[in-house]
Amino acid sequence: MLCALKERLIKMSNYLLKNEIELLEEAINFAHKAHHGQKRDSGEPYITHPLAVCEILLEYKADVTSLISALLHDVLEDTNVSIFEIEHKFGKQVSTIVQGLTKVEKGKFETEEYNAINTEKLLSASLNDIRVAVIKITDRLHNMRTLAVKKVEKKIPYANETINFFSPLAERLGLYKFQEELEELGFSYLNPPKFNGVKKIINNYSIIFEDIFNKCSEEVKREGDSLIIDLEWIKTPSYKSYSLLEEERALSELFSIKVITSKINCYNALGVIHSLYTPIEHHLIDNIAVVKSPFLKQLNTKVLINNVAVNIIIQSECDKKLNDTGVFELLKDDLTNREIMTLSRNLLGDSILTVKSITNTSIEFYDLIAFELFQSDITVCTPKMEVILLPKGSTIIDFAFSLNPKLATSMSYARVNGEIMPINTVINDMDIVEILTTNKKMVRSDWLIHAQTSKAIKEINEVLNM
Repeated sequence: MLCALKERLIKMSNYLLKNEIELLEEAINFAHKAHHGQKRDSGEPYITHPLAVCEILLEYKADVTSLISALLHDVLEDTNVSIFEIEHKFGKQVSTIVQGLTKVEKGKFETEEYNAINTEKLLSASLNDIRVAVIKITDRLHNMRTLAVKKVEKKIPYANETINFFSPLAERLGLYKFQEELEELGFSYLNPPKFNGVKKIINNYSIIFEDIFNKCSEEVKREGDSLIIDLEWIKTPSYKSYSLLEEERALSELFSIKVITSKINCYNALGVIHSLYTPIEHHLIDNIAVVKSPFLKQLNTKVLINNVAVNIIIQSECDKKLNDTGVFELLKDDLTNREIMTLSRNLLGDSILTVKSITNTSIEFYDLIAFELFQSDITVCTPKMEVILLPKGSTIIDFAFSLNPKLATSMSYARVNGEIMPINTVINDMDIVEILTTNKKMVRSDWLIHAQTSKAIKEINEVLNM
């Protein structure tokens, strides 16, 4: 079985250069030797796990550095191989990624602190090389696929961490297929009866929705003629599906029709959709003009088809490719170390460094970074339509410091959608906020109570400590 698996990996790697394939084969043999005699809880040879992680990455045509690092990701933690040996055989990039993936020794740490320490270590390493996060998410995906052999008391916390940490991290990196499977598997372990019930409801409704899709597909292609390249239908991750059903929202919220066109024709395609079907007010979102994520450049609208509210996504071919493959599309083989670091910091933002600078413990770091990185983003605008992206739950204080820290220190109050509001007001998606200032510093210690983002907290503390 192992020989067949190794042969499959080499065959899948045919997009690599000849010398890279040879290096990959060397890494497979190295990992096999290092894990010799070790078993998984299932009784399988341990090497099947890193090979499986590598195989998932190969499906996305990952670069050879990612593939080798995936094969070796547990070597430091579980074997006698040293970091110096890895660096000597496979280079500095691989050894640095493997080190970032290796957990600290448990020692006397309590579970909560131990998990927080490893989260901080993982995110700090990912800030320098996003491939650390990519491999860790892939590792978690395979572990979730094989979680059935674990004891019940281990399954629940593992599934909970998967949904609360790894799923949103996958979403941030545009790995939406990973996210969907992580949430589906996590939900299945957290609440099997409800998971099975939701799955049955969704499967039943998908038959109805397929008829809607077929009707829409024919009409849009006929009306759009040369504009439309293709249509497909998608469903949201199962855990989100369950949440929607709990709120008794329409089943149609769980499904979307995606219209693929050329980059210059996205808005023309929107016109075709709105000419064919009645658009529902306040459901048009333009994430082409206002980019929240490089992986979600699209137009979203909602229309009535056969008296059913249907979500429509309009995307160009190249943006669909980014949407389908996420960060893998950006991790080109010829990127320099500096370019990889720039990409990593662009994807993860400034939050990790800022949070590290204002927290004293790993648990504090985890609590704040979970809000900043993994909360849904909202789009907030100035009256001049400058766009600020903030975590959901942010206040006017957070908006002001994100917009202009110097201006924020003199803030007295603000207008939200034209109405004067206190600065501790929680703002919502698409609010227009105007900051009103005085000619003196207004910062007070109670601002810290209402500030939610690390940038605001850091700036306020600096002013108070002057």
